[in-house]
Amino acid sequence: SHIYASPGNYTVTLNASNAYGTASLSKPGYIRITEGSFVNFIIDENVFVYGNVLKFSGNKVNGPGATVVITGGLNTNDLNGGASINVSDIYIGGDVTLDGGSAGLGSSGEPGSLYVNGDLELWIGTRDIYGDVYVDGDFRLKDARIHGNVYVNGSLTLGWTPQIIGDARIYYTGTLKKPDNYNNDILAKCIHQATVPGFTMLDLGIPSTKPAEWYASRGYTSDKTLTDGVKIFADRYSSTSGTDANNVIIIAYDGDISITGQWSTVTGVFFAPNGKVTFNGNSLEGVVIARDGFF
Repeated sequence: SHIYASPGNYTVTLNASNAYGTASLSKPGYIRITEGSFVNFIIDENVFVYGNVLKFSGNKVNGPGATVVITGGLNTNDLNGGASINVSDIYIGGDVTLDGGSAGLGSSGEPGSLYVNGDLELWIGTRDIYGDVYVDGDFRLKDARIHGNVYVNGSLTLGWTPQIIGDARIYYTGTLKKPDNYNNDILAKCIHQATVPGFTMLDLGIPSTKPAEWYASRGYTSDKTLTDGVKIFADRYSSTSGTDANNVIIIAYDGDISITGQWSTVTGVFFAPNGKVTFNGNSLEGVVIARDGFF
């Protein structure tokens, strides 16, 4: 039994034997071909952004039921101080430091899970955190409102004014640090355990593009005009003027995608496996896959 990490053409040898009885889907003796895991994840988890950075200067990222994957870290400056990521599931591959402002994480309507592959700091600033939180590091908590359970594979540091709402609890494996004469109602919701549920951070790897001929045969063009329904395949892409463009596909196989100017709404798929995606306008809807992140 072997799983190939990437789609492709492979030569294999199959030694048939009846030593294990009749072959079936639940027994050895067959080869199964499935789609690449990256594609399945993007579709099944309704991914909005997949990349190293999410730097957002607007008001809110809205996506109940959607997923954001940030393979790097996240800090207050990345979210314009007060911008919230209102999506159900969030994967963050590094430390999260929200100290100042009011940027929140998670969807209040469809709370899911927040995975932090590092330390989590929610210090100065009243913010809402929705869904269960898994932290593979230390957790510093001061002003935030916690609406789900938090599982900390490390130490817990408390400031004066957090809120742990309803039945939410914080479970931690390390030490507890707090001010003297601390609120006993909050302490009762902070529970030390030998172990907490863990997680494996996603390491799917962004796939490369196909040969240019494949795109040409399917109606892609290198034309730089961004209009409804256009499919663009180029080394890099930039558009500096326009109002609306719906159901577009832009693939920049070797560089960045930049859509700036006075755009109102742009919808579609934006794929930059070797660059970043930058958008300046009122609203962008769809899927952003970019190695160097979404700005």
